[in-house]
Amino acid sequence: MSITYCGTCNYRPIAASLARMIEAETGIKPGLIHSPDIGAFEVRVNDELIFSKIETGRFPEFTKIIGAVKGIIGSSE
Repeated sequence: MSITYCGTCNYRPIAASLARMIEAETGIKPGLIHSPDIGAFEVRVNDELIFSKIETGRFPEFTKIIGAVKGIIGSSE
């Protein structure tokens, strides 16, 4: 699982906050990846893109991301 963020845009604090919430809820610690793409904020689980700020034009709702992660990891167990 990973969260890719735009360092130029200073999205790392948002990515780190989401990562902490995901870890607290699921026990999975997402990797944080600095992206050279301006505006990037993407969440992947098992290489599957579950959220892209570039595609949606907005940041994710953390509770929806956590729900999606739980759904994916629950279905793979």
